[in-house]
Amino acid sequence: MKLNVLTHNDVPVVQVSGEIDHWNAPEFEQKINKLIENGHSELVVDFSDLSYIDSGGVSVLFLELKKIRDLKGKLTVVTENKHIIKILSLVQITKQDCFALKNSID
Repeated sequence: MKLNVLTHNDVPVVQVSGEIDHWNAPEFEQKINKLIENGHSELVVDFSDLSYIDSGGVSVLFLELKKIRDLKGKLTVVTENKHIIKILSLVQITKQDCFALKNSID
């Protein structure tokens, strides 16, 4: 897994490439936690170059989504990967009120 943080329209974007599994999910979690701790309640997670996510990565999304919800913020995931979209839909994170799924950053 490779992580990079940049800003798009004043919103932090966490770009993730490769795979998120239970081994590297803590690193992903720490990156998002740091942004939230720095006062960001609106975040974008760019999974455009992500090829795989397991339950460890999905758990991180749910944990961080709860924090963002408490701040009345929004978490947006960007991906066109049908497998990742299917996983996110199956666990019903896509039905959460402070979650958005987009196919591009724009």
